[in-house]
Amino acid sequence: MIVNTARVTIRPEKRTEFFQTITELLEPIKMAQGCMGFHFYVDTSDENSSLLLGEWETESDLENHLRSNDFAILRGAITVLCSQGDEFRALIYEAAGRKNGAARGGMTRIS
Repeated sequence: MIVNTARVTIRPEKRTEFFQTITELLEPIKMAQGCMGFHFYVDTSDENSSLLLGEWETESDLENHLRSNDFAILRGAITVLCSQGDEFRALIYEAAGRKNGAARGGMTRIS
């Protein structure tokens, strides 16, 4: 499994627009091949700080998502409506019933 997260800080005056965009994108992304889950979380202590979390069966599935129109729209929204965005990718696999994680890549500036 591949876990992909993006931590974003939304511009306060663009919050409603960002939430509307994310709401429209969640279901289509969840329906993408290999998507095991795609979630949007808002920080309870800072309403302008959010986390997007995607779970993908394979790295190839994630790469296909990153080349999709839905991701292009999401990346555009992050670029225009957020003041900061960081992305992280991790490879997670199961061995003998235990979950292990291995960092893959590192922090990458999105916007």
